[in-house]
This record gives sequence, C-alpha cells and structure tokens, in this order.
Amino acid sequence: MPKFSPAGQMAIFWRILHLTTVTWGNYPAGQLLVALTMANLHNRGMNPTLSDLCKATGLPKATVSRYVSWQLSQGLAEEAIDVNDRRRRVLKRTKAGQYAWDRQIKAVNRLFQEVENNKVRNDADDFSADEILALMKLRTSEIKPTKPK
Repeated sequence: MPKFSPAGQMAIFWRILHLTTVTWGNYPAGQLLVALTMANLHNRGMNPTLSDLCKATGLPKATVSRYVSWQLSQGLAEEAIDVNDRRRRVLKRTKAGQYAWDRQIKAVNRLFQEVENNKVRNDADDFSADEILALMKLRTSEIKPTKPK
C-alpha cells in the first residue's frame, strides 16, 4: 500500500467525503455516519433497528430517526417488521440503496487505483490554488446521483 503525504491523505479524504455526501445527503457528519453504519451492517447481513444505529453511532434517537427518514424518503432503505420479534422494525437496504453503495465502492476503488498508478498527484503542495479549485469543480461535476436501471 502506498504511503501518502498528509496533504495527499486530506485530498483523498475530501474526495471520499464529497462522494458520500453527494450520494447520501446534505448532512455530512451525522448523515454520513448513519448511512455508512447502515451500509456496513447490511454488508454483514444485519438489518439494524433505530436502536442498533443509536448504539453503533452514539447519536441520539431523534437524530438517527431524522437521518433514517431521509434514506427512507430517497428509497435507499425500507422498514419491515422483524420476523423474529414482530414488535421491532428493522431497516432493510433496497435495490436503489445497494446500487448507491456499489457505485460508491467502485468510485473509491477507482480513486485509490488512480493515486496508486500516479495518475493523480497525491500532494496538494504540487497544485496552485486555481488548480485545486478546478480539480474540485471537476470532481464535483463527476458525481451525479443516478438511479439504478
């Protein structure tokens, strides 16, 4: 695994945060934390409840509920009655949610491959302010939320 300069690490972090913010919503910290927690739990075969997400993130239930409501409204997740305990509601990933997750994983993999193959300079000190702004605009234009086919 290549070693990146602190400036390069921040550039990578910006691109990942930007990608996930555009994909999952306009609440970068809490929304992102809840969305990624849900995605990671789904990838491990678990359909979490609101309480599970509160425990995993440390966020209050009202906050988690608001962020989950956004995902439900966007069709990225759906609520279902737990088959083992009919009093509980679990959150399941939809096809659109899986598509969004797969799209993010591909974009992040592409980012690391580009950096590893030296197609992207990894040290922000190599760029002028105008070049960084132009690169950020380019990366922003590349991220267009799309629906699964």
